[in-house]
Amino acid sequence: MPLDADRMIDVTPCASRPARLAELDALRGLAALAVLLFHFTTRYQQIHGHARPLVWGVPWGHYGVQLFFVISGFVIFVTLDRTRSLSDFVIARVSRLYPAYWTAILLTTAVLWLSGRSDLLRSPWIVLANLTMLQSFLRLPAVDDVYWTLAIELTFYAVLAALWRVGGFRRLNGLLTAWLLLPWVWTYAPLLVGWEPSWLLGLLLVQAHIPYFAIGIATYRLRTGTGARGATGVILFALATVAACQGGAALAAALIVTAAILLIALRGSSPLRWPPLVWLGGISYSLYLLHQMIGYVLIEGLEARGLSPTVAVLIATTAMMLLAALVTDRIERPALRGIRRFYGRWRDRSAGSLTGGGSPRPPSPPAPPSYPES
Repeated sequence: MPLDADRMIDVTPCASRPARLAELDALRGLAALAVLLFHFTTRYQQIHGHARPLVWGVPWGHYGVQLFFVISGFVIFVTLDRTRSLSDFVIARVSRLYPAYWTAILLTTAVLWLSGRSDLLRSPWIVLANLTMLQSFLRLPAVDDVYWTLAIELTFYAVLAALWRVGGFRRLNGLLTAWLLLPWVWTYAPLLVGWEPSWLLGLLLVQAHIPYFAIGIATYRLRTGTGARGATGVILFALATVAACQGGAALAAALIVTAAILLIALRGSSPLRWPPLVWLGGISYSLYLLHQMIGYVLIEGLEARGLSPTVAVLIATTAMMLLAALVTDRIERPALRGIRRFYGRWRDRSAGSLTGGGSPRPPSPPAPPSYPES
């Protein structure tokens, strides 16, 4: 069954039952918008201060990141479940994540330099380190603070790929349950036994955020009927872990996020198929990467010219959406297609050389699948 190479999701367990969850695109778009509005209202006020009091805000918008992680758990599991080789998966992730990320780094650095914001500008060496997407592991500052989630995503991909490679998906519910014990260790070991677990080990094991990824994975398993009874237990244990290790506010957000992903995966939601919301989901990765620092500079400049904070936020939001759409259409998607096309040709040539010059080549496996991510 053909898949839209950029956005749409086919998550049906069999080709005879096509189903595309455009709602997940929309949900991811709403998550990106929530994070943006949190930064432009609440966070901007905390760091820089609006020129005049802003009478509204989105103080809960940062929970959009948790929604990203839940969606990632759902769709990355789909990707690995259908991946034929580890190299397919690596190329799928590299082509999806890096072109837009590199563009965001360069654009953000250019805007900060041109606007004279030396207080926010990073040194050339830090910028180069950021290009690897590994700065969090090295405890180096990011060009834009929103990049902190990328280290979490990369680590989650690596752990899932390792589990897939060794056949761990056959007992995934048990592994997820064991994985969900880690936040309890990191939260309560310092209090009970005075032992402070390693921050780097915690990052490599994704311990602080595994409840959200687990909810996404378990929701996919409920949708496909694979290990459904155990998947329900995983979701309940994940919510209990959030409550015990992150508190009541995080639990309330997790309950809402869980209800949303379950509704979409198991029943669908026609309002979320509204084309503008699906479009917003399509640009959400670039929007997330680009919005914060560039938006701050734009809001500050607009307010300095006498515009009200509300108008400045609305103009900055619109501008960031347009910039994200431009980067998505002109860089992110063409680069994704180009990298995968190059990889596919290289893979076919390699397969041909292994079968011998005159021997017929085996059918080429499908290109690495692409699904929307946070």
